[in-house]
Amino acid sequence: MNPPEELLSIGTFANLTRLSIKALRLYDQLDLLQPRHVDRQSGYRYYNIDQLPRARMIRNLREMDMPLTTIRQVLAALGNSPELAEVLVQDYLDMREKQMAQIRGQVQHFISSLQKETAPMTYEVTVKTIPQQQVLSQTHRIKVDKLDATIRESLDALYALAREQNASPVEAPFGLFHGAINTQEDGPIEICLPVNGQVTSQGNTVVKELAGGKAASVTMLGSQCDFPEILGGYDAAADWIQKNGYEMAESPREVWHSGPGAEAKMEIVWLFKDRI
Repeated sequence: MNPPEELLSIGTFANLTRLSIKALRLYDQLDLLQPRHVDRQSGYRYYNIDQLPRARMIRNLREMDMPLTTIRQVLAALGNSPELAEVLVQDYLDMREKQMAQIRGQVQHFISSLQKETAPMTYEVTVKTIPQQQVLSQTHRIKVDKLDATIRESLDALYALAREQNASPVEAPFGLFHGAINTQEDGPIEICLPVNGQVTSQGNTVVKELAGGKAASVTMLGSQCDFPEILGGYDAAADWIQKNGYEMAESPREVWHSGPGAEAKMEIVWLFKDRI
């Protein structure tokens, strides 16, 4: 069966949109951009000229390195709410700008270490005993662009629940990093608030007892609390545990004694145990 004359072959459509034939086939499979007609015998795909704007929009979004899942959301929003589509694109831009700021910091840190412009930073590692703790906690899987906001929102919720249940926060809140959090990996992170009193779980907030024990502790101050400098604290605690013949007993804790800024104070606390 011959296609209607007004339709464009996939090769012509690819030239008009500057999309590869391979990409057009993929977008068809993903229901992002389906051909107007597919020949039953040959399997050839044909497109209508009125599909050019959508195809070119997909191309432009892909040139921003936008994931196909996000592109799908943007295209779906366009039909009902162009304002939502604009918000989605702006959110993506904000995320990429945060990624680039993080990469710039890492590059500067790396180049500085290569050039040895300053003496290698040394961190004091102390050993402390951590008691068993009752905590309110929330666990989240998030990428790095959502980390700061998630921590703030979770702490607000944990403190609010503690007040609601007449529980008393007894120590600084902290995060248990059960996995890496970056642009590719999503943790998870467990955000904890140590409390005294009778408390019960509610919603995504759970009550649990965290084991205590010996821990390697590194205090970070001011700009040391910023990324990527704070990684030096984790490395120092991990190296101390390894060099002294111990092994990690749990995920590392990042204790937030203050908010961010010039006067920031954080502490890396890593429980350890005898090596088996």
